Order: sequence, then structure tokens, then C-alpha cells
Amino acid sequence: MLSLITVVHKPEVPYIKLQAKSIQQYFDKDYIQSIHVIVNDDDSVCDLIDKSWYGDLADRVNVTPRSMYGYKNRVTGWEGQQLCKLLAAGQIWSTWSMILDAKTFFIKDVTDNLLFTNGKVNSKDQEIYPEFQSAKDSVGRLFGLTLNKAIGPGGVPFLMHTDTVRELMNYTSQTYNTTFADFFQDRCQYPDFITEFYIYSGYVKLKYGNIRELYTNKQDWECVNLADSEINKFDEVFKKMEDYKTLTVSIKAKAWPLLTEEQKLKYVTLLKTKNIVDDIDSTLEQLNTVVIN
Repeated sequence: MLSLITVVHKPEVPYIKLQAKSIQQYFDKDYIQSIHVIVNDDDSVCDLIDKSWYGDLADRVNVTPRSMYGYKNRVTGWEGQQLCKLLAAGQIWSTWSMILDAKTFFIKDVTDNLLFTNGKVNSKDQEIYPEFQSAKDSVGRLFGLTLNKAIGPGGVPFLMHTDTVRELMNYTSQTYNTTFADFFQDRCQYPDFITEFYIYSGYVKLKYGNIRELYTNKQDWECVNLADSEINKFDEVFKKMEDYKTLTVSIKAKAWPLLTEEQKLKYVTLLKTKNIVDDIDSTLEQLNTVVIN
């Protein structure tokens, strides 16, 4: 069984309703132990999230404000989202947690055979891209190792072994004599630029000697996201979204207003064919309200 974790702030709430529908559509109810929506915003935003969006999974939904973790927030945006993902995973008692972004929608059945082989996650290792060189170097210094590759898929959904997340938190707190929240907030900024997935990858290698102890380096599914830097590649990315191996699709919030009306319609129509959207026009209107600067 899995637990699902999504971190959201107020402008992204319209995504959560669609994500909930996609979870209902493509997960077997008995495969989900719990669903956690972490509100990285004012506590009042929790009231905007309706558990009934999840249908017969509503009783497994926990909506948690960031304030429940009891730390002083010193970062914003992407960095804050990363910390909340790790803190949430560290408090979950299922063996594995699946980390999602609010904009992540499932379009294919999620099965144990697709995600796991002999208890290990089916995900391919990722090359270290130049923009993450600082994160790689910092992780290497922290753990005294060389991180040649990161655990895949290079985005979300990302599966974390929850006991290992807890051990990562304990290790950093004891080694650096600080809380994990303060440790991460210091290290996710200049000059380290550590990310949640890189620090986790590094600790997996430190603890097990090889990430192959938890991850197979085989993957028969894909996650496809359109970033704002890829607008001129929309047709190419959309073709990947339609591929039978694609498990999840997403469009970055900053990319959405850059799309043409035709491109927006094409994406929402895809979601409708996957039974995530009931009405195309109202969904377009809903997505057009998401404004993130």
C-alpha cells in the first residue's frame, strides 16, 4: 500500500480537485493507505480543500497545514515545497510514499507490478544535469560520497522509502546539531542549492551503499511535464503525453498562460478522454484562474 503526498499553496487549489479525480480513476482503492495534502500557506487555505473531491477515498485524506510541523518558515516557493514533502514523508507509516505536485494528473492505471519488482521501485537513474551540479557537490560533502546519478524519474511521481526518510532526518539533525527543517532551509539556498530528491538520493547511497537496494533502474512508465521553457516544444511534449507508457501528465503553472487557446483545449480534451474532466469549458475556466508569479 502507498501513501500519496501533495504539497499545495493557495493558487494551486484548483489543481487538487482534478488530481483527486485522477486518483479515483486510476488507483485501486485498496492500494492507497492514506492521502496527504500539505498546505504550504496560511492555515485557512485548508478550508478550501474538500475531501469529498476524492470520492470513496475521502476517509483516507488528511489536509495538514504547514504550521503543524512547528518550524519557522524561512524560505518560499519551490524550496518551501521541497521541505514540506520531506517532512510529510517522515511522518507517514506506510512503507512507501509517492510524492506528487499539485499539477500532477494520473492518466493510466497505477498497479503494484508497474511500480515495483520484488519490493523495489521501478525507476530509472537520472544523470546529474549541469543546473544541479551545486546540489550534487553539496550532497557529496555532506555525506562523504560521490553522487554520480540521482534516483529517478527526475520529477514526480517520486517514490520515497519512508523509514529511510526518517533516518535521513535523524542523521542530519544529529550530525549537524540542528533540526531537519533548519538544516534543509539553510542548505536549499545559495551556495548549496540542495533539493529534496538529491539529498534523499545521497542518503540512500550512504545508508545502503548502492541505490540499487531500493530502486531497480528499470522503468516501464513515464511522467510528462511541460515547463515554461518548453512552450515552443508543445507538440513534441504533447505527443509524449499521449504515449501508452505515460502515467502522469502536467503543465507547469507558469507555462499555462503562455499556451495558445488551441493548445489549452488540446490538453484539457486529453484529460477528458482520460475521464478526469467532466466539462471542458468549466475546466479551462478553472485552470485559467491559477496565477503563480
